[in-house]
Amino acid sequence: MSIAPANLGACLRIAREAEELGFSSLWLAEVNGPDALVTLAGCAQNTNRVDLVTGVLPIQIRTPAAMAMAFLTLNELSGGRAVAGLGVSGPVIVERWHGAAYSRPLTAMRECVAIMRELFTQGRCKFAGKVYRCEFRFGPRLAAPRPPRIFLAALNPPMLRLAGEIADGVLLNYSAPEAVSEMVGEVRAAARAAGRNPQELAVAVYTRMCVTDDERRALDQFKRELATYAFVDSYARMFERHGMAEEFAEVRRLWREGRREEAPGALSDRSVRQMAAFGPASACRDLVARFRQAGVSIPVIFPVVGGPAALDEFTATMRALADA
Repeated sequence: MSIAPANLGACLRIAREAEELGFSSLWLAEVNGPDALVTLAGCAQNTNRVDLVTGVLPIQIRTPAAMAMAFLTLNELSGGRAVAGLGVSGPVIVERWHGAAYSRPLTAMRECVAIMRELFTQGRCKFAGKVYRCEFRFGPRLAAPRPPRIFLAALNPPMLRLAGEIADGVLLNYSAPEAVSEMVGEVRAAARAAGRNPQELAVAVYTRMCVTDDERRALDQFKRELATYAFVDSYARMFERHGMAEEFAEVRRLWREGRREEAPGALSDRSVRQMAAFGPASACRDLVARFRQAGVSIPVIFPVVGGPAALDEFTATMRALADA
């Protein structure tokens, strides 16, 4: 279950209810707030069973050792429930927002995972790579029953293959079940090539939906959200593979011409409905079933809500999909 309300108090209440409803994990994306690790620490104190997953942290805005230290602390606090969801984000967030360097993302991810994995399992690391250097020891004694697991956010074949090779799981995003099936194949093939059991890797996907009486409003809101990714190169490449190149090219054209309000309308209802569901709970449950058939083991319910009824729709969606 994705927990994304802007109000931190509501986020903690939703975390408690999500666990009571039977969800197995809570996922929190970090973009421009709240801080995912601090928020999940609060969730750790308000829950007893659910996994606590960052979905995802951009690796460039913290050092690997700093992230490992934070996840180890969260893992101790939660009794072994921390999961490090990591991503390489994009130049706008990394360079413009945070003033960090965005370069060699695939190499950076490989090295970051190597450092964090060693710190998670050994409590110490000495590493010199092409992007990162690290000589670090975690001070407190480790007592959690298991180390944090690592999930990689992946959109395109190189990162999908890396996830299959080195991660415990992969997180997919903005993809239809039919496209996910091919992506899962990439992950599993890489796992086999690395001598791993591909069935042991978890496959998660953000499953965007909204149980609502105003299906048109929710669908249009999702289009506005999706259109903002038209200028993100990694997403543009993925959408091209998924057969949406012309639609996103039109989004970019309208945006550059200053017709930003019109740009989301270039995305067809048909394309959007392939990757998200709005309206009755039955439509949302059908989407979850399609993702499971495509090889997804963790469909992360991600309510698409907005406006005065946002919290009510979020809660309604969560409750309706608890046993999906």
